[in-house]
Amino acid sequence: MTVTLDDVACLLDIPIAGRLIEEDDLSHDRGVELMENELLFPVEEAVEQVSNNSGAHVTYTFLKERYEQLLNRCNQLVGEDLSEEEEEE
Repeated sequence: MTVTLDDVACLLDIPIAGRLIEEDDLSHDRGVELMENELLFPVEEAVEQVSNNSGAHVTYTFLKERYEQLLNRCNQLVGEDLSEEEEEE
């Protein structure tokens, strides 16, 4: 079974916009760069997770964990902002 971009979009509720990456063989460095710039991974985690066995790729599990971390952090920040507004009122 193959996981498609549409599957990932539905599972993670991420809108798909723009063009797909058309590079057939991503180098390890380019994969790390994309993870840093586009997915906001820290450099150390990106380097550790990008495998170069059959082109640069990363596991779905790792992407899902990172997405959940960022989502939780955003929710915490929103919660902090809301509590500050309540204190001001």
